[in-house]
Amino acid sequence: MNISATPRVSIVGTRRCTHYGREVAAELGHDLAEAGVAVVSGLAYGIDGAAHHGACASGGGPSDRGCPSAGGAPIGIVASGLDVIYPPRHAKLWQAVGEKGVLLSEAPLGTRPDGWRFPTRNRVIAALGQALVVVESHAGGGSMHTVEAAAARSRPVLAVPGSVHSPASVGTNQLLADGCHPVRDADDVLVALGLEGQPPSRGRQGPRARAGDESGPDAVVLRAVGWEPTALDVILGRTGQRLGEVAVALDRLVERGLVRAGGGWWERVKAPRRRARAGPGLSAGEIDIL
Repeated sequence: MNISATPRVSIVGTRRCTHYGREVAAELGHDLAEAGVAVVSGLAYGIDGAAHHGACASGGGPSDRGCPSAGGAPIGIVASGLDVIYPPRHAKLWQAVGEKGVLLSEAPLGTRPDGWRFPTRNRVIAALGQALVVVESHAGGGSMHTVEAAAARSRPVLAVPGSVHSPASVGTNQLLADGCHPVRDADDVLVALGLEGQPPSRGRQGPRARAGDESGPDAVVLRAVGWEPTALDVILGRTGQRLGEVAVALDRLVERGLVRAGGGWWERVKAPRRRARAGPGLSAGEIDIL
């Protein structure tokens, strides 16, 4: 893989991400890889891992957007020796990234992932990408270190908007307030890279458009459920319906895969679509997160 000849985008974010953030990161990784762009990230829990899962699930073949056909291969930057897998639960993801793309480390074999190595690793992530996308970030932490490293190297920084009520989006929303360009989908990233050879694909139905097109007895309840965790009393207040009616509708929406439930709250999710093709070293169940 000739890294210098391949369009590259770094995708980073918090380990303590929301379901929304994980889903967006996976979709960006998948769609950018499909467009021939190499996704650079750190193989960490949360946003990093989701972006690489998505990239590994893509075909990664020739693109009709003017990107080289050699693109689409993921690039993993790790903070340990290449023989010391961290985090251990990402062993299969390491294998998939290594087989489909490339794993890089500044550390010699056998090096443990000491804490100080991660900020050092983040500067490499920032340097390799031609642009940096932050999907979710708390007010501080590793993602903001990567942003600083990208700014120092004159790399454009883009951010995914998030709920103003979500702690996981405080950092990204602040980046937007500071003037960073927003990312709604892969097209926004391709424009930032100067690879907008094709007309934007916003005509395709995204999660909000698909869910908003729902009709029937469950449509009112679906619209009352937010894209962030929403309590039952909030849903009842928005619909004006009785508890029994709302509970039955929520059960149906969960069964249809339009709503996710947990711990007394409900959250809208992207409408189901075809299962992505598994990449090397990953089962279909492990990458069915798009």
